[in-house]
Amino acid sequence: MQPKSGSQPNDVFQQAEKTIQRLIDGASFGSAVNFNDHMAESLYSRGYVQYAQGRYEDATKTFGFILFNEPSNIRAMRGLASSLQMQGNYDQALLFLAYAAVADDDNADISLQVIECLLHLGRKKDALKLLVDVERALARKPCDEYVRNKANGLRALMEAEESRLNQNQSES
Repeated sequence: MQPKSGSQPNDVFQQAEKTIQRLIDGASFGSAVNFNDHMAESLYSRGYVQYAQGRYEDATKTFGFILFNEPSNIRAMRGLASSLQMQGNYDQALLFLAYAAVADDDNADISLQVIECLLHLGRKKDALKLLVDVERALARKPCDEYVRNKANGLRALMEAEESRLNQNQSES
């Protein structure tokens, strides 16, 4: 059975009025439009695929939309930060990584991603200082082998760069 031709627009207008009233009453946009965990998870999967395909601008929009509706979604923050990082927007990536780090302060991988951004921005001293802190934390507790390998790789990269700079200075 098909709806009467005149009833559908009224339903849409009624829904819009309800949404507007929820916003006026102080609801977040996400709750006003009934943004839910299923929608967030579906969009996260979409953003993840976009990121994996190298479509970083699209992934940025998708993760940004999730955050617009769920500002405390740490996975979306990380996805957005990673997408921004891959586009060379290191300052912006650091902002979202900082929020993610505060919300998930036991996650050393976030700190390692911050180090990567700091290195790209030429902030080697800050990166080294943070790496020392991460290495201390990793020494105190068991962690994922990936995280330990990533920390070791960043340490090796920084030492190789320092060695190269020292060699160039001694040749000058």
